[in-house]
Amino acid sequence: MISSKIVLRLGANAQLDEVASLPERLRGRLTALRGKLGSVFLVPETGDLWCRLSSGVTTQVWPPTVKRVDARTFPLNARQTPTPSPDALELFPQMFVESRDGYVGKLEGLVLDAATGTATGLLIRIRRDLADVIVSPEDPLAELVEVQGQRLLISHEWAKSPETVRHALGVAHHLKLDATAPQVASGLHLRDDADLQHDVYAIIAQNPALATYISALRVTVHDGAVRVSGVALSPRLRASMEQDIWHVPGVLAVRTFGA
Repeated sequence: MISSKIVLRLGANAQLDEVASLPERLRGRLTALRGKLGSVFLVPETGDLWCRLSSGVTTQVWPPTVKRVDARTFPLNARQTPTPSPDALELFPQMFVESRDGYVGKLEGLVLDAATGTATGLLIRIRRDLADVIVSPEDPLAELVEVQGQRLLISHEWAKSPETVRHALGVAHHLKLDATAPQVASGLHLRDDADLQHDVYAIIAQNPALATYISALRVTVHDGAVRVSGVALSPRLRASMEQDIWHVPGVLAVRTFGA
């Protein structure tokens, strides 16, 4: 069975209630599992994750101009300690990501296994200004030209050392990778939702048993997660459709619903 993946966007709202490995004390507590993902703590060697969520103002404070934010940090599976382990790296939204060959882009999030709650990769946006910094074809950063501006999924095990740099305007967070620019360039492309949706519709239409239902099916895609609804299919047809969808490059999860 193919394991579904979930993309977590740092700095965005997250819904973690679909993670099957959550500790018992958290299951069913939707308010505790939804909020803005301020940072994550990652152990690169094991993929263990702790998420830091905030849900905005939750208590009355004085003066009214002061805002109190309810922030909570919790593990994504029951075998982890309640608080991040000492070897966990804290990752922030839009961290500057640096390979052995130099700056390659910014961190946008992570990908986790929905069954185990462990990381399966980092999501980075490759920098767009490579033409301004590459001086020769032999420059290792030249390997990134074909993927500049794209979102790539790379190994979480490459994350080695975060660093916070303070300056006059605030702080900047950096993440160093134990990887070269060519290794980063070989990452999996996170496809645009519309392109992936088009290919999912196309592969469903190619199945003679499903073609008659295509006009009644509604396919939505978000960060590689495909959801199909609109018509009640038999268990056999539903399984056949899900199997077909998994063959589309870039699909990270599949969920189907009846009418």
